[in-house]
Formats: sequence, C-alpha cells, structure tokens
Amino acid sequence: MAVPAGRRLRWLVAPGEGRALFAAAGAYFLLLGGYYMLRSLREAFALEVGRSQIANLFYVTFFVMMAILPLYWYVVARLPRRWLFPAIYAFVVALFAGLAIGMAATPGNKWLPAVYFVAVTSLNLFIVSVFWSVMVDAWRSASAKRLFGYIAAGGSAGAIAGPAFNALFVERLGPTTTILVACAAILLATVLGRQAQFFEVRSEGVDPNQRLALPVGGRAIDDLKRLVTSPYLIAIAGLIVGGQILGGFMYQEQAEYVEAAYATLTERAALFARIDLSVSVLALFFQTVVVGWVASRGGLRSALGLVPVILIASLVLLALMPIGVVLIVTQVIRRAVDYGLFKPTREMLFTVLNPESKFKSKSLIDTLLQRGGDSLSQLAYPLVAGFGLVGVSWVLAGVSAVMLGIALWLGSVFARSESQAEVQ
Repeated sequence: MAVPAGRRLRWLVAPGEGRALFAAAGAYFLLLGGYYMLRSLREAFALEVGRSQIANLFYVTFFVMMAILPLYWYVVARLPRRWLFPAIYAFVVALFAGLAIGMAATPGNKWLPAVYFVAVTSLNLFIVSVFWSVMVDAWRSASAKRLFGYIAAGGSAGAIAGPAFNALFVERLGPTTTILVACAAILLATVLGRQAQFFEVRSEGVDPNQRLALPVGGRAIDDLKRLVTSPYLIAIAGLIVGGQILGGFMYQEQAEYVEAAYATLTERAALFARIDLSVSVLALFFQTVVVGWVASRGGLRSALGLVPVILIASLVLLALMPIGVVLIVTQVIRRAVDYGLFKPTREMLFTVLNPESKFKSKSLIDTLLQRGGDSLSQLAYPLVAGFGLVGVSWVLAGVSAVMLGIALWLGSVFARSESQAEVQ
C-alpha cells in the first residue's frame, strides 16, 4: 500500500527542520534560477568570442580562480558566518550588473563577452560553494542524507525557471535586462539563505546569534596541507576532476555539433536554454525521488556509486549510436546526473568533517581543483579528438569506471566516520 505524502514528509523532516528546509530550498531556487539565466547567455557569448577560443577561456578561468581563492579564504577566516552570503553575493551582483551595462554600451566588443564567460565559469563555483559550505556547516549528516536532495531539488526547480525565462523572454528583453533580472534573483536568495542558516542552527538547540557570529578561522597553509595528506579529501578531489574531464570532452563535442547545425546567436541561445531545461527536469527527478531514498535506505555508498553506473551506461549507448541527437541526450543525462545525484551526495561527504574543511578545503576542491579539471580536460582533449565521437565515448566510459571504484571507497569511509561521530 502506498505511503501517504504527508506521512513520508513527516518521516523525512524532523521537528524544527521544516522552516530551515523550505528557506534553504527557496534560496537555492532563486540562486540557481539567476545563475542559469546567466549560464544560457554564457554559452552563446562563448561562440561570439569564437569556438577556437573556448580552451583559452577555460585556461584564463583557472588562473582567475587561483587569484580569487586566497582572497576568499581571507574573508572566510575573518568574517562572521552570518555575513558570508551578503558579502559574496553582493560582489557577484555588482560584477554582472556592470558587465551587462558595458556590453549594452559597446555592442560588437569581443572582450566583454570573454570576460563574461570567465566570470560565469569561475564565480558560479564560488556562488554554489558558499551556499553548500553554509549548509554542510549548519546541517548534521543524518539530516543531510534525508534532506539535501530536497534542497538540491529547490535548485533544480530554479534551474528550470531560469532557462525557461530565457527561452521565453531573452529575444524580447535582450541580454542586458536578462542579466539584471538574474542579479535580482541572486539578491533575494541572499535573504532566504541567511534565514535557512539561522533556523537550522537554532533547531539543533544552539544559540544562532552566538554560533553565527564566529568566523571559521584557520590558516590557508593548513588547508593546503590537509588536502594533500587526507586520502578522503584526495578521493573527493579525484571524483570531481574525473567529472570535469567528462564535462570538458563532452563540451567540445557538443560545441562542434551546435556550431555546424545552428547558425545564429539566438538559435544557439534557444537550444542551450532547452538543453538546460531538460537537464533541470531530469535532475529534479533524481533529487526528489532517488537521492533521499537511496541514501537513507542503502547508504551514501549506494547513492554515490549510482552516479558512475548511469554515466557508463549512457556513454556506451553514445559509442554505439554516435549521432547528434544521441550526443545531446547523453549530454543531458550526464549533466542531470551531475546535478541531481553527484552534487547532493558529494556535499553529504563533507558533513562529517571539521568546520575549516567544510568551508576552506571544500572551497579549494570546489573551485580551483574543479577548474583545474577543466583545464586538464582541454589539454587532454586533442589527444583523443582524433578518435572521433565513438572513441571519445569509450574513453569517457573508462574514466567513469575508475570513478565508480573511488565512489564506493568514499561511501565506505563516510559510513565509518558517521558511526564514530554518533558514538562520540
């Protein structure tokens, strides 16, 4: 007999968690809604700069992140937790509003679209990393396994709303107004995000005014040492780099196909919006139906291991049917698995770590190493490009198989750490 929805919700949400859950999901909805409005434009602006420059844009992004990360660590070490959302997001909004006005004033300028691409590609990781750092700092691991999928689902709903808005209105409103609307959504996400942080800390019986007034503290050198000496963090980094290699190779294959099949900026922007919309719908299914159930019933090992299994199946299908439609479908599946399964499950891995690891080591992995994976994928892609779509698909299926082994090991270590924390 089916379990009523209300009973399922009561099983998932413990007393005192409801307001924090809805505030967090609402904040992530607005945050990713705004981001995906920016992202759809990024793909179109990249082709305005020129497909031959895509690899160079990723290289520049990596070095920009190397410059930003120490500044972020400095802010996190000294700024009270309650001010992290406003400080980071106010800077992001000011930057994109300035770029929108600049591109409107100088049409045809190729430098500003290039800067826009670098800004979206680099700062989006800080936007998302700050959000999840605050969430893993506020939520316990038991709550995270039950509810992080639903918080991520709020983001996927926003990721549906953002591309849908662009698909319907970008040609009518133009890029400048679209970017400004995205900035307004990010500002509203700041308000809800702070409320979620406050509600969840209070639900644990801790005075939020006292807890959130404390900075994370620590030194940057300690975070670097922790990353290179912890097998657990190294394994997380390996999973992320593997995922970026998949994404980088598929991005190039997708760009080659879209450049040949679609001629104008607006046609390409509309296609990318439809792709983003499809990704978000499928990711929402994974987050609301799969993540919480698998992680709670089968453990994080099962939930994390499911990611490369789906990737292997989709890439083998692409290798057997190497045509444009299947390429786009495979790209949709890959990204949906990344956002719908991999993102919430990998965030759960950090809930058993100390606060410095949650904010600073996590930010290093989420940003510099993730973009380092992008750069590595662009350097490695020419080595496999000659194999054609079939060969690239088989190579990526092999990468996914390696990721499967890492995921299973990480899930086992997480289970042991969680058991030890419960005993303590």
